[in-house]
Amino acid sequence: MNNAPKLVYVTHIRTTPAKLWEALTDPDFIQQYFFGCRNTSTWQVGDVIESRDPDGELSWHGKILKSIPGQEVVFTFDHLTDEPPSTVRYEIEPQGEVVKLTITHEDFQEVSAIRDRVKNGWPGIIEGIKSLLEKGFVEVAPSSCKEPA
Repeated sequence: MNNAPKLVYVTHIRTTPAKLWEALTDPDFIQQYFFGCRNTSTWQVGDVIESRDPDGELSWHGKILKSIPGQEVVFTFDHLTDEPPSTVRYEIEPQGEVVKLTITHEDFQEVSAIRDRVKNGWPGIIEGIKSLLEKGFVEVAPSSCKEPA
């Protein structure tokens, strides 16, 4: 049963919706703030998304459920465990000179090791996106997308 509380993160970034979309969907951008992982997809509904660590190993994968360039993308998040896939939503909303980014991660099972793990990862990812777009570099990149030993 998928009923653990969803995770919601909101930030405001001095950028454009187009640049934020690029940062969220371009593997070269993503690699700078997403634990060194490359998340690749065509970002078309029904297509696959894969995240590979710096060694090329599959970290997680999913399926694109919704994609409106510059506005929203929704995908499943299968972390290659016995837990069923969860769902991630990126929402982009222009607000004057800034863009509001909302990341929602939901559909976790009631007791979820994945939820416990990703709730600590998203804040660093969001800070990385913000830093990359506002300053041109990631001040403190998350160190690894691999499961702690």
